[in-house]
Amino acid sequence: MKTKKLFLMAAMLLTSMCAFAQSENNEPLKGDVNGDGKVDVADITALVKIIMENGGGSQEETTYYWYVGTTKPTSLSQATTVTSYPAEQIYTNNSGAKSHIFVLTNSDKTVTFINPQLNAPITQTAVDTTSIPG
Repeated sequence: MKTKKLFLMAAMLLTSMCAFAQSENNEPLKGDVNGDGKVDVADITALVKIIMENGGGSQEETTYYWYVGTTKPTSLSQATTVTSYPAEQIYTNNSGAKSHIFVLTNSDKTVTFINPQLNAPITQTAVDTTSIPG
């Protein structure tokens, strides 16, 4: 399905560039991806090959943020930048007092607290679901 879309997009791009094919000044021919001096189906094939070899085009890398602690984070600078989230994170509250545990992650992530003694989820009450810009 992706290949069909890529061919269709490449074909649309190429047909929009065909008007420039008549240019005979010494500038590179717009739409001539493979450099053979003409704009044709071979250029679509070359374009699709370039896209496929480069992972489907430019892909923006996601930045992940991670924080866990008893102090409410108010900016992303308090979080650690990570390339992925750990499947499991052990946190011990060493504050000596009962307190809330704050977790900062990207908004599309879900955090579940597990009681290690029972190996069961802890019932949670959302205290604060503030989003930090960025």
